Amino acid sequence: MSYQVIARKWRPQKFEDVTGQEILTRTLQNSIAHDRLHHAYLFSGARGVGKTTTARLVARALNCHKFDKPTATPCAPIDDKACASCREIAEGRSMDVLEIDAASHTQVENVREVIIAGINIKPARDRYKVFIIDEVHMLSGHSFNALLKTIEEPPSDVVFIMATTDEHKVPETITSRCQLFEFRTIATAKIAERLQEIAKAEEISISKEAIREIARAGDGSMRDAQSAFDQVISYAGEKIETEDVEKALGIAGADVLARVINGIAENKPADALAIVDDLVMRGHNLRNFCRDVLGHLRDLLVVKVSGDAKLLDSSSAQTDELKKQASLFSESDLVRFFHSLAETEASLKDAANPRYQVEVGLVKLMEMRRLASLSDLVARLAELESALRTGRPPAERSSPESTPAPGSSTSGSRPATRGSSRSANAGELINVSSSEPVEEATGVVQSSAPAVAASTSASGSLVDQIKAELEKRKKKLLIVAVDAASRMELEGDELLIEFASGTKHSRDTLAKPDNAKILREACAAVCGREVGIRFTIRDGEDDAPSAPEEDQRRAKQRARQTAAQNPSVQQVLRAFGGEIVDVKTN
Repeated sequence: MSYQVIARKWRPQKFEDVTGQEILTRTLQNSIAHDRLHHAYLFSGARGVGKTTTARLVARALNCHKFDKPTATPCAPIDDKACASCREIAEGRSMDVLEIDAASHTQVENVREVIIAGINIKPARDRYKVFIIDEVHMLSGHSFNALLKTIEEPPSDVVFIMATTDEHKVPETITSRCQLFEFRTIATAKIAERLQEIAKAEEISISKEAIREIARAGDGSMRDAQSAFDQVISYAGEKIETEDVEKALGIAGADVLARVINGIAENKPADALAIVDDLVMRGHNLRNFCRDVLGHLRDLLVVKVSGDAKLLDSSSAQTDELKKQASLFSESDLVRFFHSLAETEASLKDAANPRYQVEVGLVKLMEMRRLASLSDLVARLAELESALRTGRPPAERSSPESTPAPGSSTSGSRPATRGSSRSANAGELINVSSSEPVEEATGVVQSSAPAVAASTSASGSLVDQIKAELEKRKKKLLIVAVDAASRMELEGDELLIEFASGTKHSRDTLAKPDNAKILREACAAVCGREVGIRFTIRDGEDDAPSAPEEDQRRAKQRARQTAAQNPSVQQVLRAFGGEIVDVKTN
């Protein structure tokens, strides 16, 4: 077959032709020119960036017959006057330059047969015997061990050049014996420049934007870009436009990306389904589509943050359009969009149905602006914290001062007394003789509104409303315990619940810390404010703590009041917006 693919036909013939690796090629040329040649090299980097090509150039530089010693400028194989050695090395048929694919020669027997057994045989014609081992990280551990001594002290006329895409998989015992050269991915602009040269030589008419799209498709790999160029030529022929590139390579065009951005800006999640359906009908790769949108979001963020056109692989017209789209969003919005879609793209690797994943991901993306941003949530939390610290509700909330508690009766109302001992220690509002104290668990936040006292029988509206709240929480056991109460009375900031002596077990159920907390929340929902809870026994035995417990409680109350008046404690409370929970003394 006479046709030769572009990637092979236009393989670099000299060090200067290796695109995007100028520092590496200059270092190698200088080492050859100054006779500072190392016996082992390790080339690492992504695929298609010039590792094997550079290895062949080094082999030609060492063995070029036009010079009587290694040269940094070997003859070009395509030249009619090129030496036989350079031509054979370029064609991969030199007896003294052995290219070994480590992926298919992983076993130690292969290493012994091909390398170790032949290393002591002198070169047949050339100055050096060169071993080029591609994808060296694929060798087994035993194979690496067999190579150690050989690589460390090879014969003077042997050079090893190893190439890998996964340097971290190569043992340190190997890398420490080599000179390491890390090949970088190639900039899109440099790939486009090289493709333009090839198109001109091949007499292909192609627009700059189409060239740029092909270069982007290479994703930093010259070989991938050249293969994509070959594919586009096969599809469109000798005249190529941007639309041809998008169709041949399955790239999301500018119109599709604009539809996505407009759908996000206008909160139109229905557009997501239409976009994905259109892509599937045209046979596009959905993972590549996600990557295209991610790249577009990145460009929008670059425009929003810096506006530096040098950071963008786009024309001036495209840059203007990017600026218009970027103006629709904040920087934090774009960051949120990017992370959300990146999660979707990552999930496609193991997705049973990629279409569903992309549809859900795009719908989520287009609904995201309706969600509160992190900065808004932080601002709201700060506002609530300030309101709790000052005792004043947020401005947008209605004040409870003019709103009586639901279900309360005004006939027996009386204002709550501020500054009383009950306010100083909210635990006084709850007196439980249960073995599980709930004094602090059911503490009260003092209300700035006048308290409303209400009295009702156990069958009255207050009980019914509290039971309804407990029903919402699906707490049937607590409803049964509340039903056992003989009387329930709201007195200011305190809810009195009375039980007959024979139903003390119901009182104990409600007095448990977790249950008391739920009951307090239900009462707060009904009354519109926080209230304390006190249980009594109908026989007249107030469910008060014993004398030792009362003394201990009062001592703790005094310690808490003393701590609250301490200037240092007050400063800490103001700095962190905290409150005194407990005081321990030695």
